[in-house]
Amino acid sequence: MPISPRPGSRVAAVLLGVAFAASATNTPTARAAALPSAVGVIGWDGDQDAPFAYNDGSLHIRAGKNVTVGFGIYNNPGNLQWYNAGGYHPALVTQFERDKTTVKITDFADQVTIGGNSYEAVYSRVSVTNHDTVSHTEAPAPSAGLLPLNSVSDTVAAGQTANHDYVIATDRFGNSYPWPADSALVAAGGFDPHYGHMTSYWDAKLAGIATLAVPDPRLANAFKAGYIYTHIVKDGGNLNVGENNYDRLFDHDLIGILTNLLTQGDLADAHTYLKTLITNEYPDATYKFSWPWAVYLEKSGDKAFVQANFAQIQANAHAIAADATGPGGTMMSSNAVDTMGHWTVDDQSALLGLLAYGYIAQKLANTTEATWAANEYNALFSAVNTQLQKTISANQLGYVPCAIDLPNTADRCGDANDANWASSLLFGRWNWDGYLFGAAQTGPMATLLDATYDYGFAHLAGLPAHTYGGYTGYSTGYNAGYGEAGLASANHRSEGVYDYEFMINNTQSAPFSWWEGIPAAGATAWTPGGHATAGTGSSPHMWGQANASKVLLDSVIAETADARVIVGRGIPNEWLRAGQTISATNYPIANGNRMGATVTTGGRDITLSLSGATPTGGVVFTIPAFAGNIAAATAGAVDSAAGTVTLPPGVTATTVSLVNAPAYRSLGGLDLDSYCRSIGDTGGVGLDGATVSDWHCVTPAGGHVSLDMDDACSWQYRFNEAAFSQYSSASDPYSWRCYSS
Repeated sequence: MPISPRPGSRVAAVLLGVAFAASATNTPTARAAALPSAVGVIGWDGDQDAPFAYNDGSLHIRAGKNVTVGFGIYNNPGNLQWYNAGGYHPALVTQFERDKTTVKITDFADQVTIGGNSYEAVYSRVSVTNHDTVSHTEAPAPSAGLLPLNSVSDTVAAGQTANHDYVIATDRFGNSYPWPADSALVAAGGFDPHYGHMTSYWDAKLAGIATLAVPDPRLANAFKAGYIYTHIVKDGGNLNVGENNYDRLFDHDLIGILTNLLTQGDLADAHTYLKTLITNEYPDATYKFSWPWAVYLEKSGDKAFVQANFAQIQANAHAIAADATGPGGTMMSSNAVDTMGHWTVDDQSALLGLLAYGYIAQKLANTTEATWAANEYNALFSAVNTQLQKTISANQLGYVPCAIDLPNTADRCGDANDANWASSLLFGRWNWDGYLFGAAQTGPMATLLDATYDYGFAHLAGLPAHTYGGYTGYSTGYNAGYGEAGLASANHRSEGVYDYEFMINNTQSAPFSWWEGIPAAGATAWTPGGHATAGTGSSPHMWGQANASKVLLDSVIAETADARVIVGRGIPNEWLRAGQTISATNYPIANGNRMGATVTTGGRDITLSLSGATPTGGVVFTIPAFAGNIAAATAGAVDSAAGTVTLPPGVTATTVSLVNAPAYRSLGGLDLDSYCRSIGDTGGVGLDGATVSDWHCVTPAGGHVSLDMDDACSWQYRFNEAAFSQYSSASDPYSWRCYSS
């Protein structure tokens, strides 16, 4: 939706594509003026200035220090791996080969209290594993300011590992008290106990929200990492968008970030977050102001707090009527996509806001305002449908235009690879979130939804499937979010999942981090996969990450305003192959309750099992593959044409038998040797027997370790999202193939 920089609002974004090179003295150079394309963050919950993290293992520390620190042992390798320790923890590991040793640089932050003051400290470990037959001397060469926590020889014997540990204070949580003395910081403990505290803290935070398990574990890890990064990027109770460039609140970004947290079940600090909502930049933030309040009321049942703030909610809702001065009574002209126009996204935002406001008024028994909201919604909905149909008919369009009064060819959406053609598919929120709040799916915005996706994808120039373009460019941090409206469609219900996998395969700027705008992406020294080679905005960009997390969660489980729970709405066909499990546990439902849903697959038979609290509106089990394809169900009311099995409250399981199991096409075989090397196993692949289970990656030290064939398929066929592996004969190790729908 937004482009970067945003004139008059956000600071100018730097163009990023520079590679980091060590200086002549083999020590890190400063990065105060420009950022490389590969940049993320580490930090602590609510810190003021989280350190920027780079794929050479170095950090840029702000908080008044303005210094970059790192390790001279990094020698610009031709190939490196960069990943979250444990799969999702905010401990970034840089791994590479040097002089027949494997070097791992691990950086993470912990909160420490020294002299009664709270500090953020970054702990770093340089691990050197010698896989040669002779000793090697490999000095970490730390920057000044990195305090050693142990004393280990730089000479590493054959087959041994040396761990060099360091610490540096990086933030004071917005306070101005003095930095801790070096001796006090060192005395506060070593790497291992702080690492344990860090992982325990974040795992406890994650235990408070919904947990996802899906056949692509990278998605579940990205979901966890995105939640953690959201809390690192926030300042105190302010849900900021980013650390680099966007380090403050932005109105419609905040609404999206907060609503995602509430949908995930992060309700503990909701009062604080809701009080930070602002409406001073983009009018759609005014229109959608009621949305997070409605989600909070739905999930918590906390009428008292919402009632105490009703006047502000009411004022913003009534502003919708005042702004309906556009063509035919639609919404006024705005800069919703950073260019002035009568954008469809504003009309959709207003419609969602009225639905959410009406829900709040109804729950608070305010019949006057509930009636007002319903009347305003009906009037605006009629005006929007009339104006859209007028524009569509006059210009013979087969899609919903991004401006309500013009074809896409007459405004910025006509530019090749400008992702704003999809703005209404995400930021308007009417198609899917409006559906969850009871919107009847009629009119052009509904009937042309699939056609709009098809039109937009077909008009991109030279881009692969499952990206929407940029501003302009290759892709955006909103890429998965643009698939959200597809959940309300007939033919693109799994689009958000595919779009998220595209992001993981092709456009990460740091582990599970993405720039807002991604002008270019491709192969880099960081493997596996492709990555952003330029970026604008911020990285990580938390509104983009929030949208990706929400569409993934909603694809598995979602709740409507009438307390029905929808399971499986966006589950892709690839996840239905035999032996898979898809689950969401600890999912928040009405009035502070939690439930779980688990889907297990067995070819034509797909089983749903429910746990936890009972949703009072029952459960609708609907997977895209069900449409016109249900033979029978062991429980529930079956509508095969619609592809639904409806379970009344209290029924906790059903097995759905399909007429036809999903069919898959072969993508081809696997280059396992190259895959193993891409994940740092420089010995390539080894076959240690005569069965399909006998392939192993060979580590630099010569060890043989298991490999993930599905991950290998994702690596080799990274533009075929949800690619997975299957073999045809257990006794033929060469029978592995990759498949997708």
